[in-house]
Parts: sequence; C-alpha cells; structure tokens
Amino acid sequence: MNMNTNDTYVGQIDLLSLVGARLERISGEECIVVPVSSNPSIYRRQTQKGQQKAELDFVMRPTSNGLNGNTHFVKANVGTANRERMGLSKEEAQQYSPILGNAKPLARREETRPPVQDDDDLPEGEFKGF
Repeated sequence: MNMNTNDTYVGQIDLLSLVGARLERISGEECIVVPVSSNPSIYRRQTQKGQQKAELDFVMRPTSNGLNGNTHFVKANVGTANRERMGLSKEEAQQYSPILGNAKPLARREETRPPVQDDDDLPEGEFKGF
C-alpha cells in the first residue's frame, strides 16, 4: 500500500514502551514519566518564543502482517546525529528504537444515497398545468 499525501492514518502509540518510561502519581495526578536522557529519539529544544519542546522522532513503515487492519507500524527513531553524539553503533541504537504502535488508514464513510430519478420529485397523479 502506498501512502498518499492526502491519506489520513489512525493508530495508537504505547508511551510506556519508551526506555525507562513509567507511571507515577505526581501531585495527585497519574502521570507518564519518560527519562529524556535515556531516550535519544527525544529531542529537547526551545522555540524562538522561549517555549520548551520535547519532541519524539519516529518512523512509520509498512507492515506485512496487517493484524486488525493495521498497515503500518510506528517506531522510535534515533537519528544519526544523536546516535553519533552518544557513541552508539546502529545495532546498539536499536535498543532505543522500540516499536511504539500501529497505524491504519482512516476509514471514511461514503454517503450512500439511492440515485435520484428524474420523476422522483414530482407529485403523484396527472399534471393539469398552472
């Protein structure tokens, strides 16, 4: 299946699949804690307006097994720059690239109306004129 630029995909990502991720209760709220330093697929940066960002780099690839209609899998992606910065080989970087979830094309419901025939909008009986 080829991905079209207009295709919409839906799926789930398991955040607890990231290295060292865990559930914790913080200030009474259940939270997901993900150690940034243990996940080279997470990039920290600051926007021009000073806002902090923590972005997860991922890759979405086609899958052959297609369970539950899934056509792709989503995997954390350790970029070359981060891999080299950490001194990791490609093989070592694999431990930081877990499969996070799956995706499939969004099923759009097509409107199904019976075709309109020319006389469907006319009242029954003979037309006598105006």
